[in-house]
Amino acid sequence: MSTPHRRRSLRGRVSECARLDELIAAVKPGACQVLVVRGEAGVGKTALLDHAASRSDGFHVLRVSGIESDMELAYAGLQQL
Repeated sequence: MSTPHRRRSLRGRVSECARLDELIAAVKPGACQVLVVRGEAGVGKTALLDHAASRSDGFHVLRVSGIESDMELAYAGLQQL
């Protein structure tokens, strides 16, 4: 079941949102891409991912979350896929 995403702008994140929009627009039909967003707690990673998902009409969007005990393992959250 997909959840509708609201389209809204993120205050102070114009360049990051523009880059995400460019990445989404560059994906060709049938291609597969991965977006990894990393950063400290509270810096707005989820808001950026919400922005990307809201502009990903026609794409399958999968989300995974890492857990602290796996933080030393690169891309450990991908095992959830």
